[in-house]
Amino acid sequence: MKKISTLLLIAFSIATQTLNAQLDLAFISNFSVNSTNSCNRLTWVIASNRAVNSFEIEKSTDGKNFKAIAVLIATEKFDTENYSYADTAITADTIMYRLRILNKSLHDFYSRIILVRSKMIPDNNIRIIGNPVRDKLFFNYSSTKVQQADIKIYSLTGKILFNQEISSFKGNNLITIPLSSGFAPGMYVIEINNDIASQTAKFVKQ
Repeated sequence: MKKISTLLLIAFSIATQTLNAQLDLAFISNFSVNSTNSCNRLTWVIASNRAVNSFEIEKSTDGKNFKAIAVLIATEKFDTENYSYADTAITADTIMYRLRILNKSLHDFYSRIILVRSKMIPDNNIRIIGNPVRDKLFFNYSSTKVQQADIKIYSLTGKILFNQEISSFKGNNLITIPLSSGFAPGMYVIEINNDIASQTAKFVKQ
């Protein structure tokens, strides 16, 4: 029995060493991302491409739940190989990527996680029209897509005096807000929030 246990231990040790050797052959380096307004381009280098079967690109917005967004089959190149993948679906301020790498023996391991902060921001800030204003507030703001936006107006003490959700169009939006009698003469701050960015501007009520 002792002999059998010893043989099993040796077999396990050899299998582990073989797996580790295969992982070393598939050593990944230079895993990075280049982010633009249109996409996140992931690039990485495999030291010994012969050991790799495929790559699964995984994506997360919370760092815990990763979802596969693409699978790349390894090329037939024997030694060092370069890979890239462009993710064009940028919908969050912070995105995390990792690679699940499957080697020829169908064992998998993961790359490090890389983080990207979205650069998608509106082209222009809020522009107040006719500042100071009287009974109505007119302003322009730019949106990168059709979406809902939340508009708030604050007093300088931080009190919310106006709160409304609107539908904005891609590009320039001209918005009109009636100012009730609750707006005494003075300075106020308008804020627009959507799923990409927050914009603020000051205006004076006469």
